[in-house]
Amino acid sequence: MTSPVPSDSNDDSSPPPTQSGTGTDSGFIAAAFDALPTQIAILEPSGEIVYTNEAWRRFGEENDITEPADTVGVNYLAVCEGSDGENAANAAAGINAVIDGRQEQFSFEYPCHGPDAERWFTMRAIPFAYDGTSYVLVLHLNITDRRRSERRVAEQNAQLETYNRVNTSVRDVIDALLAGETREEITAAACAELADSALFDAAYVLERVPDERGITVETAAGLSDGSAERVASLTAAALLESELETVLDGGEWYVADEPQTTDSLPESIVSVAEREGYESLLVVPIRHRRTVYGALVVNATEPNAFADREPAAFDVLGDAIGYAFNAIENRLILHADAVTELTFEAPAAASLFAELSATLSCAIALEGVVPAENGALRCYVTVSGTSAGTVVDALAGADDVDAVRVVSDRTDDFLLECTLRGGSPLRPIVEYGASVERAHAEAGTLRLTAVVAAGTSVRDVVETVRGTHPDVRLVSKRRAERPLRSVRGFRGELDERLTDRQRDVLESAYYAGYFTQPRESSGTEIAPGLDISGPTFHQHLQAGLEKLTRLAIDSDDRREPER
Repeated sequence: MTSPVPSDSNDDSSPPPTQSGTGTDSGFIAAAFDALPTQIAILEPSGEIVYTNEAWRRFGEENDITEPADTVGVNYLAVCEGSDGENAANAAAGINAVIDGRQEQFSFEYPCHGPDAERWFTMRAIPFAYDGTSYVLVLHLNITDRRRSERRVAEQNAQLETYNRVNTSVRDVIDALLAGETREEITAAACAELADSALFDAAYVLERVPDERGITVETAAGLSDGSAERVASLTAAALLESELETVLDGGEWYVADEPQTTDSLPESIVSVAEREGYESLLVVPIRHRRTVYGALVVNATEPNAFADREPAAFDVLGDAIGYAFNAIENRLILHADAVTELTFEAPAAASLFAELSATLSCAIALEGVVPAENGALRCYVTVSGTSAGTVVDALAGADDVDAVRVVSDRTDDFLLECTLRGGSPLRPIVEYGASVERAHAEAGTLRLTAVVAAGTSVRDVVETVRGTHPDVRLVSKRRAERPLRSVRGFRGELDERLTDRQRDVLESAYYAGYFTQPRESSGTEIAPGLDISGPTFHQHLQAGLEKLTRLAIDSDDRREPER
């Protein structure tokens, strides 16, 4: 409405209250009321308006009321009772209760929205007496700012609650992953948890496969049979230039509101969204570091189910599934009795080590590689044919190399430690989950051999490497049988390598709490029991630990010294 009469809508035909001089002989009192931003009117017991202040009159003028702005003589109760709105009826009932003495005061909140803005008011009716006559003071206080603030807080609380529920759901899914022994079990657990949650309705996993279709739906949950068949018919050709292709290639999540109307998704997925009534869709890459294994697609019938914060939580889920995939690859390699050996060759343009071997006329052999922070690799290499200082100086100017250190400088070669942040095909191979067995650079070419579990998609490995190093080529692939090492066999082999004194020192150190934190015994305390000095204890301990570590880590026992 356009005057301070509580109403459910803006009704310009409602007659507003206005101004009179009755009971306001003092100009001082009138000036005080006019100074208030609150709209005020005074009513006689009949409901007739005998006074309004400046704010009341200004409200009527700004809203183009049909009555004069100083609407004295208008019966406020009649206006309210004649309105169809529930709020006006409530106001009339409350004012009558105050006039009749059945209620000391009356107040309530109501909306009074204009054509261009939402507004809320609080109306209060307060009785008072003057010169033996009873009156009612009616005021309307604009509480729009407060209501907007309350609504913002409520929306933020609702978003936070949804975010917490999403995080809880994601944590439940991640917990379910722990029981998975295969990629199929992991994706099935993730999709089932999401489809069974109260927030989402269906989920499925897309993975690239080395066949004519190029893509497969690994597992799905929550889809009807017909919809599952439509999604399963998806081909790599249908992904071209769609957002799904962007997720699989770029590793960035994608959200679609009203996916049934979008032209950014393959037709089969759009038709499923229309068939099932999905209003929201989220696609999250399943990745480990820079390797993208596939994509997790989550559907919901709730509109805008994936606000700005939700994809971040699912990003964690995609990384968790990718990490689990990578762990499975490593576990399969570790326990397999047969592996696939892949040998790659990289020119100087694709490998820092190959480039060094050409420019410095040296040979570089990889001794070991350890993952470092932010996807970097800490490499240990033996270099021959040049001096340590020459190599250190050359690496000091390289962009993708940190922390160069000469570990040992021997007669014919030296052992070097350096951290690679890029510039080597080693990084994508390690990130995929393959195990680097050998790598040797000479005359401008790096030749490296990696192993993956038998049955691993060789195409996936090659595409992962060539995605960042297109000049690298696969030169050979072969199946290699290798005996499994049992715990008993491991211990037997260790016994053969350790001297009696080294075994005694290791066992004494273990049982005396030398390796606990905090340390329960020092070498100085243990040595007398073995009838040796402290320095001799540490010498045997170091030699024994090196043999134990070499047996656990180094499969071909390179450079093992006799001790």
